[in-house]
Amino acid sequence: MTDISSTTLAMAVSTSSQAERGKGLGMSQDAQLEDVADQFEALFVKSILSSARSAKLADPLLNSEGSKTFLSMLDQEYATALAQRESLGVAEALVRQFQPSVESKD
Repeated sequence: MTDISSTTLAMAVSTSSQAERGKGLGMSQDAQLEDVADQFEALFVKSILSSARSAKLADPLLNSEGSKTFLSMLDQEYATALAQRESLGVAEALVRQFQPSVESKD
């Protein structure tokens, strides 16, 4: 069974946005694990949304680099909002998988 080290957990948390880093200070490892699992679920949802968007049925009217960038950012925001509101169960599965490793490090 793969276990997560405190270094790996710290690296995963440190790659989050500036606002998330501010929240991470003083958080327990359990809270950090849940935060990282939620971020992974949002990344997973973004991947699904991006794949769905790439399966075009027709050419878009405005097909420029600017619109592609905008749609990518829009997918990221949709993914974050969806992961916060509705759970696919990915985050919970990750927490269940890595919880014993985090508890044994305490």
